[in-house]
Amino acid sequence: MTLADYLAEQKLKPTQFARDASLPASTITRILRGEREPSSRTIRRIVQATGGRVTAAELIVASLPEESAA
Repeated sequence: MTLADYLAEQKLKPTQFARDASLPASTITRILRGEREPSSRTIRRIVQATGGRVTAAELIVASLPEESAA
């Protein structure tokens, strides 16, 4: 499941999720826009905050350039 799908399913705004994950809201927004590759620390926090619904693999694949993700 993508982070965007998780937020939509849970009816969470990026700022609400960022607070839950103890991350800056700008970090979550940039990840969602594809403007930032998440660090290993950020990946761990997102996976933990989503109860594993968003996986590390999903976050890594989502951050790859489009031609590499295929």
